Amino acid sequence: MRLRRKPLGRDFARRWPRRVESPEGEPRGARVLIEEPDGAEAFAYWSLLTDNGYEVEWCPGPGRPSEGQCPLVSSRHCELVERADVVVSSLGIDHEPCRDVLGAIRRLHPETPVIVQATQREFTRWGDLFEGNWALRAPVTGRALLGSVQDVLADRQ
Repeated sequence: MRLRRKPLGRDFARRWPRRVESPEGEPRGARVLIEEPDGAEAFAYWSLLTDNGYEVEWCPGPGRPSEGQCPLVSSRHCELVERADVVVSSLGIDHEPCRDVLGAIRRLHPETPVIVQATQREFTRWGDLFEGNWALRAPVTGRALLGSVQDVLADRQ
C-alpha cells in the first residue's frame, strides 16, 4: 500500500507564475510579513512574493503555551510588524491566541493593513474580525495572494 502525503504549499506553488521583471508603477520592495505556522506554506508564500519583487519576513505565530505569548500581545512590541507594509495572516482565527495577535495589530498598528486568510466558515463565524482588514479565502491561490497584496498596497497610496 502506498501512502499519500498531504499536499503542501510548496507543491501548489510550483505551478504559480514567477516574474523577474515588474510592470511600471507597481510597488516594488514593499515589505510583507507572513504569519503562518506551517513552514512549508510560509515557504510557498515567501517564494511567490520574493519572485515578484517583495521583501518578505516570516513569523510562525504564537506557539504552544510553554513557548510563551506573541511579543506583540505580551510586550506590545514586534519588530516584524513594525517594519511591515502589509501583514498576511494565516494563523487560523478559530484559535484565541491568533485572534489576540490580530487584535493587537489592529490596536497598536492601525495603519498597517492586514490580509486575513480564512475559510468561508471562519469568515461567517468571526466576521467582526474582518472589519478594517482584507479577506483572503482559503485555499489560497498564487494569483489571489499576489492580487490581494497588490490591491492593499495600491489602496494605501
